Amino acid sequence: MAAVAVGQHPRRGADFRVYLTAAERFREGTDLYRAEDGTMPFKYAPVTAPLFLPFTALPPRAAVALWNLGSVLALGAVSVLTRRAVPRDAEATPWPWAPVLATAALLPAFSFEIFYGQVDVVLLWLLVLAAVGAERGRAWGPGAAFAVACLLKPPAALLGLFFLARRHWRVVGTTALFGVLLVLPTLGRYGWTGTLSQLRDWTEILARTTPPWALGHNPQGLPTLLLSLVLPAESLPPPGAMTGAQVVALALFIGALVWARPGPVELLAFCCLGVTLLSPLAWRANYLLAWPVIRAALEGRSRLGQACVAFVALIGMAVSDTVLGADQARHVLLLRPFAVVYSALLIALLWQTRRHGTPTAVISDKTVTHLPRGFLNARGS
Repeated sequence: MAAVAVGQHPRRGADFRVYLTAAERFREGTDLYRAEDGTMPFKYAPVTAPLFLPFTALPPRAAVALWNLGSVLALGAVSVLTRRAVPRDAEATPWPWAPVLATAALLPAFSFEIFYGQVDVVLLWLLVLAAVGAERGRAWGPGAAFAVACLLKPPAALLGLFFLARRHWRVVGTTALFGVLLVLPTLGRYGWTGTLSQLRDWTEILARTTPPWALGHNPQGLPTLLLSLVLPAESLPPPGAMTGAQVVALALFIGALVWARPGPVELLAFCCLGVTLLSPLAWRANYLLAWPVIRAALEGRSRLGQACVAFVALIGMAVSDTVLGADQARHVLLLRPFAVVYSALLIALLWQTRRHGTPTAVISDKTVTHLPRGFLNARGS
């Protein structure tokens, strides 16, 4: 009800209205990227715009309300899809309160999601749908979901590590096929020349808007944290610096995954977190993609996992304009607290996964064991 009510407010859902505007321009066959958009331009690839055409049939307020309602339902679907397999032998039963507490820990991020009408929860649902579907032996549905996810946000391509590690080659193939099919509406509307022109405008707007943002107070990804160690806050990074930081962050991430050897549940959770953590444009709301990792940290009821989640929740609630005031919050955000706390959570779970195969689990008699590594109803589970 709250999500729908927020969508009805004429000043809410600003980010989703950007998608709506782009879809309307696509329908008209006009330029997607315009100087008149000021501080709220469409920053996504041209092929993203037609995905939102169905919402243009509704009044803007109704479209935002419907999107917010869909985000709530998507989070519920993620909770169902990410259930672990039935425990065997000495495996622990996942704590049933973990999904509820994971959602509570991320309420500040979810409030941003609803307030601005963002796509992170739907993106998370698509990634989970693709990975779990692949584990259940499917190919077409996961390929379609992954292709759409990559169009919504290109960093979602990081989930490709999951498909490669789990050898889901058919999903890789169907993703490529659906990727080609999803380009066709843009080619049909603008033609080859027009599509190339839109692509050029897109790259130009990214080149113009990304550097001033990169070291501001809002970015909270690992590449920004790495750059902040060597460059002054709120400065313009030199050419190639952000790309270099992304390469270093990605190399560290892949190396950590190879070292930890996670099972399907943790690998998906780590990749979802990585989509945000490794992005140079990540900000607080984008960490909704950490929901599977936080659930995994809580399911085993270990002290380390609970402590890490408590710090995540504390940072989410405390680092805000309401609590600290705008100026103080800005100064604190320049320390990249979200990148730090989520990196710490990732390291803790990687260490536990290396030792036990999953995050540490503690059963009723205080015995330390592990959780099931696979998903419910997955092949071989």
